Amino acid sequence: MKRLLTLAVILLLILTNTSIAYAQPPSLEAGAYILVDAHTGDVLCEKDSRKTLYPASTTKIMTAILAIEQGNLDEIMTASQSAIDAIGYNGSNIGIIPGEKIPLESLLQAMLISSANEAANIIAENICDSTEEFFELMNRRAKELGAVETHFSNASGIHDPMHFTTAADLACIARHAMTLPEFREIVSTHSFTMPATNKRSKWPLLTNTNRLMINHKSDLYEINGIKTGFTGPAGYCLITSARNEDDMELIAIVMGVKNEGAAENVRKYSEQLLDYGFNNFERVELIKKGRVYRNIKVEDAADIYGLDLITEHSLVRVLPRDPSKRNLEEISHINGNIHAPVNKGDRIGYVEFLKDGISIGKVDLIAARDIEYEPAPVTLATLTQNPETIVDNLYFKIGICCAVVIILFIIIRLILKVLSRRSRSRKCY
Repeated sequence: MKRLLTLAVILLLILTNTSIAYAQPPSLEAGAYILVDAHTGDVLCEKDSRKTLYPASTTKIMTAILAIEQGNLDEIMTASQSAIDAIGYNGSNIGIIPGEKIPLESLLQAMLISSANEAANIIAENICDSTEEFFELMNRRAKELGAVETHFSNASGIHDPMHFTTAADLACIARHAMTLPEFREIVSTHSFTMPATNKRSKWPLLTNTNRLMINHKSDLYEINGIKTGFTGPAGYCLITSARNEDDMELIAIVMGVKNEGAAENVRKYSEQLLDYGFNNFERVELIKKGRVYRNIKVEDAADIYGLDLITEHSLVRVLPRDPSKRNLEEISHINGNIHAPVNKGDRIGYVEFLKDGISIGKVDLIAARDIEYEPAPVTLATLTQNPETIVDNLYFKIGICCAVVIILFIIIRLILKVLSRRSRSRKCY
């Protein structure tokens, strides 16, 4: 009886774990969502990710990118009256005063951690000569990052019919932002205190608006950013980055949550996306760096051992934990006939990996060593196979014969001259 009970428990655990590991993507009551691998952008699941929606304060990610790439974090920026006035109706702010002088780094903290609209406006006015120029820069940089269906008309995300994006575009923008060390450090901060300024000696403690990052508890992964967003027309939006012990980092984007309890639901939906990703996917090393992939023949080589082709780098992709769901295909592309000499490190071809028929990565194949040149000996077989070689060798042999005949003729003449002189000298005696 105990054995049967033990077997039943084990079977239940197996079935339970299987249902978690290979669950279907969650169905969320959101305008759009997408879950991507932070390193490659590979999409793990999505719904309406190309649908045009309002980004609200997730806009500030783009503003921060430009501030970090174009500005100096130590630069002191002055708050203008226009920057304060442009906060918008009920716009999020921390109460910066016109004329207040604040370092760019502190403005970035205020903007990304406390979602301060005026901080975004101050940054826009100081990075470029005008806010209009800054908005143009936002749109140009967004397209460079792959966000081709996005248009920004302000730096903070206040509502404007011409201020829109998609979940897929926000994934492109967020992925790039998380490659910037300054950005990554700020968005993972739970709270901070602004430094004293020319207008005040002390600020209150400012906490992060991303409650999911602060309150989330899980042994599966740790949340390390990145940005909240809300306006009436946009609904609740949340972009969340998380990483597990295997260094797999995923980014979940949830947009347009407007149902009852939306403020809590957007966090719950983001958590469900991340749970799905970390339960069902893993980092897989498809090929290792330095692996001997193939040995090929090299024409005109000084030895007969062939040439090892090795992989120039490794290739890692986030794939389903269940190997039967990966649908992978590996194809090698080797250059045509390889002739010596070959230098170590020369690119001879590449190996490509396809998932569901779509390329997910390539790795170059390089020569493992030098191969010296040594022409093959001319034989009757090679001559008959190549008429041009026959002609070339015939001309060469005729030339050699002519040279030998000329040399022999000169030698014979010299000998005859010597003999003739000796004959004459004898007649004189």
